[in-house]
Amino acid sequence: MPHNIVGIDHSLIGVNDLEDAKLRFQSLGFTLTPRGAHIGWGTANYCIMFEKDYIELLGIINPGIETNGLDIALKERGEGLLGLALASDDPEQTHASLSSAGLDPSDLLQLKRKLELPDGDVVPEFKLIRLQPFGLTEKQLFICHHLTPHLIRNDQWMRHANGATGIASMVIVVDDPAALASYYRNLCGHINVTMTDDTLNVRVGEGALIFVNDKDLDMLFPGLYLPSDFPALPYMMAMSIAVKDLAATQSYLDTQRITYQVIANGALRVNQADTTGVLLEFVQER
Repeated sequence: MPHNIVGIDHSLIGVNDLEDAKLRFQSLGFTLTPRGAHIGWGTANYCIMFEKDYIELLGIINPGIETNGLDIALKERGEGLLGLALASDDPEQTHASLSSAGLDPSDLLQLKRKLELPDGDVVPEFKLIRLQPFGLTEKQLFICHHLTPHLIRNDQWMRHANGATGIASMVIVVDDPAALASYYRNLCGHINVTMTDDTLNVRVGEGALIFVNDKDLDMLFPGLYLPSDFPALPYMMAMSIAVKDLAATQSYLDTQRITYQVIANGALRVNQADTTGVLLEFVQER
């Protein structure tokens, strides 16, 4: 992939009650990291770590200080997917390459957060590049590079009872998927971008971003009930999680009495009431 982008880094899920969200995702068979708190902000997170990417559950623990817009997002759109980060293996080179390609990246930004470990707090550090809002709003799409990856990954955190191994895809509902094709070809490479039946598929490393019009959602999610008050677009709607053995994942959900549907392609679609507003499906890894 161009611009030293190597895949999806993580997805973000905004939640009203961080501790309740932790319990919900634990019941689905995910292992969560200790809590992290963003330095200087009133937000905190729990993360679900995989070998190459992760899911971040993001909530407010101190509403009296800056929340980076999370309070507004939760009030206006409710719980659910907030954004996604692509991964760079060289942020300085990524920034220079994006600038040369006319993609108008933000300045390189520094971010730290406190991770609350039993033996004492540590401070993971990151570099971020915000991207122009094509198919997503300005805060929903950015590039992330980890300066201290050893602090946020260990073998224990990456073992999940449901067999999850990583983010397979994310679905974003937009007005006109075809209008985004040129931008994502420049960002992710022509070979990684395809249009099929008015759906834009962008391969990003081992994962995919899928942009679809709300009128064509039934092609991706047959039989899905859509509410009359469908959120304003763009809307980050769904995420699929790859698992080692889908039959074993189904057996685990049964033992935990988790409500799900078996979809025609074999995917396991979990009730959104159990996933803080995210349409989440488990799929067999490739």
